[in-house]
Amino acid sequence: MKKLFTFLKKINTNSLVAGSAVFISACALFLSLQEIRIMRDQQKATMYPYLTIDMRYNENGFGIILKNSGNGLAKITSYKVFNDSIHFREWLDVLQTYMPEAKNINYGSINTEGNIRNQMIPPGESKSLIFIKWTDETRELEKRMQDIKVSVSYSSLLNEHWIVEDGIPKQIEEPFSFLIEEEFGF
Repeated sequence: MKKLFTFLKKINTNSLVAGSAVFISACALFLSLQEIRIMRDQQKATMYPYLTIDMRYNENGFGIILKNSGNGLAKITSYKVFNDSIHFREWLDVLQTYMPEAKNINYGSINTEGNIRNQMIPPGESKSLIFIKWTDETRELEKRMQDIKVSVSYSSLLNEHWIVEDGIPKQIEEPFSFLIEEEFGF
């Protein structure tokens, strides 16, 4: 016990207070940096777009819908419409390929957003890539179009990138551009 008292007498109280203050400051700095990292991750999460591609049916017709269910803007960088053997350039090519004998299927019976490349899609918004009104011919066309696929490449405002294939997005490292021969809308 006597040794403890002599050791404490030798310690300069000013040095003890200063050392404690440095230790507490270092702990506070570490906690602040951790809090900033967590806040940045939370901020990034509020800016993620989440695009999905679905078929939509209602009493007026059917179509292919691109929807942003995420929290941030999505910028479309590239997209393609294809089946197992053909990459289409425009919707009229799709209609003529799947229903060449059709007499009344044309741009008068469809609605489309046109070329969506470089467009921004806000959170909660949907784009109708194509919507076809019901007629006897379009009912047959709908059955034939079951194998059509759409792939979309897009980016967030934070310059993170995704590609939607089979209707579901997956994150990629850098912006993806389809080959010009495969790109829809050129």
